[in-house]
Amino acid sequence: MLKFQNDYTTLFATFEDFILLVYTVIDDLYQQFAPACVSQRRNADSARLSDSEIITLSICGELIGMDSENAWYSFVKRNYRHLKRDFIILILTSAPL
Repeated sequence: MLKFQNDYTTLFATFEDFILLVYTVIDDLYQQFAPACVSQRRNADSARLSDSEIITLSICGELIGMDSENAWYSFVKRNYRHLKRDFIILILTSAPL
């Protein structure tokens, strides 16, 4: 599905797999480069979605060409609500010990 340089090809079975891959990349970058005043702000722990999840959903919506943010988030809530659980599993399994 996606073609990269030097014959590195990545195939995704589903769009869900693509979202999870984008999330892992975004979360790693966010942990490395987000300033502490942003990542450790007040009430960040009580948010429904993490910053990495919001960034991931925004990027994926842009990549598929969705013009309306409200339409995209409604589509995600209807069809990919279970991804929140998958995001949490990814965080727990990829966290450094």
